[in-house]
Amino acid sequence: MIVIVITGGIGSGKTAVTDYLISKGYKVIDTDLMAHEITSKNGKAISYIRDVFGEEYILKDGSMNREKIRKLVYQDENKKKLLEKGTTDIIISDTKKMIEDYRKKGLEILFVAIPLFFENGGEKEKYFDKIWLVCSDMKKRLKRIKKRDNLDEHMIKKIMEKQMPDKDKEIKSDVVIKNSGTIEELHRKIDSLLFNLKENN
Repeated sequence: MIVIVITGGIGSGKTAVTDYLISKGYKVIDTDLMAHEITSKNGKAISYIRDVFGEEYILKDGSMNREKIRKLVYQDENKKKLLEKGTTDIIISDTKKMIEDYRKKGLEILFVAIPLFFENGGEKEKYFDKIWLVCSDMKKRLKRIKKRDNLDEHMIKKIMEKQMPDKDKEIKSDVVIKNSGTIEELHRKIDSLLFNLKENN
C-alpha cells in the first residue's frame, strides 16, 4: 500500500484536494476532522482539556471552546504545547491504527491529510511513502480563511507565523501542488498526479 501525506499551510486548499480525491473513490484519513471530533462533546480529549485548562474552556454543549483556546495558544507557546500533548498524541495513535487497518484490508493507495506535518516534526518514516504539499499565494489564502473561519487578518497572520514557510516545506516534499488558480485547474493537476502514481506503481 502506498501512503501519501497531504499537507500545506492554513488556507492553501488542502480540503479542496481531499474532497476531490474522495469524490474519485480514494480513501482519505483527515486528521483535522479527527482533531475536531476529539474536542467535540464526549470527545477523547475533552477531559484532558477540562483538567489542564479549566472549565472555562469547555462550552455548555460539552465541546471545547475553540475561539478561546485559539486565542490562548497563539499567545502562549507553552499553552500550545500543552494542548498538543493532549490532542496530537491521540491523533497520531489513532492514525497509525487506521493505516494498519487499511493495509490489512489490501488497500492500494491511502491519503492522510496532516496540516502541520512538518511543524510537528513529521518525517516519512515507515508509515508514509510520499508527501504532497499544497501551496497557494497569500491573497488567496487570506480570502479563503476569512470566508471559512470568520477570523480577522491579525489572527490569521499570527497563525501563519507559527507555520513553516512554504519554501522550506517544498524542499522536503515529493510533490508540490500550486493551488492559486481555478478549481478546474486544481482537479486537472490531481488527475495528472493520480495517473502518474498508477503508472509508476
